[in-house]
Amino acid sequence: MTTEKKAPIRDSERLKTVLPVSIDGVKGVTRDISSSGIFLEVESPLEPGTTVEFLVTLDSPSGDLILSCEGEVVRTEELEKSYGIATKILSLKLLPLLRGDKS
Repeated sequence: MTTEKKAPIRDSERLKTVLPVSIDGVKGVTRDISSSGIFLEVESPLEPGTTVEFLVTLDSPSGDLILSCEGEVVRTEELEKSYGIATKILSLKLLPLLRGDKS
């Protein structure tokens, strides 16, 4: 008799995207984003249950947009050269446009 492990049912669709992220000055990237959470790849692990603040940089023709997020770490996994951090979004806000010289 075999038992199949089913994938968890998600409340929202995930968008695979790689965007720069910063957690207390430590650089990383997003792997996917949904309306309820963001999966990050960073250099060091975080404990599940930890509340973390991070910044996601969105590129726009007018300059960089910064999304300031607070999330709860729900899962950490060891990857080849980094750690995957699944976060549940607790709050987010779009910071004022940072005008950069895009020339």
